[in-house]
Amino acid sequence: MRTIFSKTGVACLFVLTSFSSFTSAAEPVSKEISEKIAAKMQILNIPADSISKSTVDGLYEVTAGGDIYYVSEDTQYLVHGNIYDLDNQMHNLTEQKRAKLSKDKISANLNKLQAFEKDMIVYKAENEKHVITVFTDTSCGYCRKLHAEIEDYNKLGITVRYLAFPRGGINTATYNTMVSIWCADDPTTAMNLAKGGKQPEYKTCKNTVKEQYELGLFFGVKGTPAIILEDGSLKPGYLPANRLIQALEQK
Repeated sequence: MRTIFSKTGVACLFVLTSFSSFTSAAEPVSKEISEKIAAKMQILNIPADSISKSTVDGLYEVTAGGDIYYVSEDTQYLVHGNIYDLDNQMHNLTEQKRAKLSKDKISANLNKLQAFEKDMIVYKAENEKHVITVFTDTSCGYCRKLHAEIEDYNKLGITVRYLAFPRGGINTATYNTMVSIWCADDPTTAMNLAKGGKQPEYKTCKNTVKEQYELGLFFGVKGTPAIILEDGSLKPGYLPANRLIQALEQK
């Protein structure tokens, strides 16, 4: 259950008890309803990017800054949470839409990603079949797990390219560690040390760690590892090599 905001700004509890009535998504919304919803979202300082009818009758779907909200037909209630299809193995409809928004944004801005190719720390597969880009953090446990299995990815033909995403932000200990890695004479060796729990030699230089972090934020990265597939799909979290190759080959 999530917190829902009424038109007076007072939090109340609202439970979706019936999913018996469905409409198709992306149906046109009347100008009157659209303007009312947009005005309510603006009051909450959440500018709406798009407004459409949701898959659940009586709710409108609002996308804003890569996130998804649902607004009741009378525009009094706002729901911020996931909608699951109980007749389809609890399929998360909200997450599906969120993933599409992320993919669309990354695909439309691949030039921004390509601009950082020279700054990526690359673990290249000998028989390369796929290339993934991973926003990583040296203090992240699952990032270290992924790195410890880098040979497994490479053996399956997956080249791994790293971009920096210090989760705590700029001017943190992890940020400084990542600057040291990107400034090292041998960034690959420095990355191996850091992912193994050792501190690489402190170094500084002209670098793009801050810009890499900002690119991650722009793409909607909220945690690490965050894996970008070749088609622009963003896979949050760790995936073992055998599962990742399945995802890549399905694409």
